[in-house]
Amino acid sequence: MKKLSSFVLIALLAAAVLVVAACASQGGAKASGGPSGTASAAAQGFGGEITVTVTLTNGKITAIKAVGDGETPGIGSRAIELLPADILAKNTLEVEAVSGASISSEAVLSAAREALGKIQ
Repeated sequence: MKKLSSFVLIALLAAAVLVVAACASQGGAKASGGPSGTASAAAQGFGGEITVTVTLTNGKITAIKAVGDGETPGIGSRAIELLPADILAKNTLEVEAVSGASISSEAVLSAAREALGKIQ
């Protein structure tokens, strides 16, 4: 009888651990799922200031826009055009800089990082 009650107690504890583990693994399934909001930040590019506006919805980047009218057309302007689309598609700031536009690329990424920090 003592072995049976020990077995039942162990089985109940194991079931409780499984329930807790299952709930913890669904941490992203909360009602909010993560931070939401919109924020902007600016950083110095090659030809002037670049402003980036980022929107997060439940912890996911759902919109990003970069503006930098002073960047060199066809060079720095490519970073402003291409990086936001890449960030949005990959949902991360871990994207490659645009070749030939490293200063403008770093400005876009730096401003995006700062904007995200304001939301999170």
